Amino acid sequence: MPTSRFSVLLLLPVLALAACRPDLEPGPIVDLVGSARLVTNDRRLSGPADTLAVRMYARRQGDAEPALQRLRITVNYRPTFDPVTYELPYNPDDPPLSSLLYADSLLNAGRDVAFQSVLQARTTAGLETWEYEVTDAEGRIGRRNLRLRLLRADSALVYHSYTLSLQALGPITTRRSFLALRQGLALPRFTVLAQEPRPGAQQLIDLVYVPTATGPVLATPTDAGLNLPASRWPQKRATEIRSIAQTTFNDLATAAALTTAFNTGTPFTTPTRTSPLRPGQMLAFRTPEGKSGALRVEAVSAAGVPTLTVQVRVTK
Repeated sequence: MPTSRFSVLLLLPVLALAACRPDLEPGPIVDLVGSARLVTNDRRLSGPADTLAVRMYARRQGDAEPALQRLRITVNYRPTFDPVTYELPYNPDDPPLSSLLYADSLLNAGRDVAFQSVLQARTTAGLETWEYEVTDAEGRIGRRNLRLRLLRADSALVYHSYTLSLQALGPITTRRSFLALRQGLALPRFTVLAQEPRPGAQQLIDLVYVPTATGPVLATPTDAGLNLPASRWPQKRATEIRSIAQTTFNDLATAAALTTAFNTGTPFTTPTRTSPLRPGQMLAFRTPEGKSGALRVEAVSAAGVPTLTVQVRVTK
């Protein structure tokens, strides 16, 4: 779940679709648009935090049909067996570990609607199922699923490791991106912040990426400077962050080393917010569950969409 951007377009011509519904049931027709860069079929991911471009297309079956009224996108994640992370006995038929409401929007559309997004998949091994759901004015629903699978060969490590890019989308004054450290999951603003609380996403978030005039900043959800209203985000995770001296990131390869890095780290001037970050800078963190980890800034880009690329290690 990625770095994410989206657009909703009204499409007059019927686009070439990846597949057609074999038997038309009452309600909207929903499918994925195919091209050289757009994903339409289930696939195995090339690596952690892989990015995929997806365009959903929905239309009414005829001019007399009710208008399309609502778009919802959810993602379910089921982990694969990992002897370090999951206790025995493991049942692969258990319900998904988590389900997130990725997008929920009322539509002011006519016959055709397209929704395009660039998804950044999770970094933990398992299966993601993305469900695109469009409802018309009579409450009839059309659906299309996309399944993404990630396999990792590092399950014996005592820490979870990944590199991902955080992109701050939206108006300049409210650009944000949200990071769940343990899951290695980056979420856009529209998934985390809505008019009503989004506990499924909010209870995962450890850090918020905010671009500023002097450089990118990472803050915890409890940071007062973020101005996150309690009415929209009532329960905020109190992850702790500290600055650590410049060392070799690869030396932080054991649970003890990651724990020590946090214990000996220096709180920032504002404990809930970093100073402006530069490439090569590192910080240590501890989640509310007591998981320690470290983060290294790999790259900073202010051109176009402000982007912060980080490498993370967190104890399992």
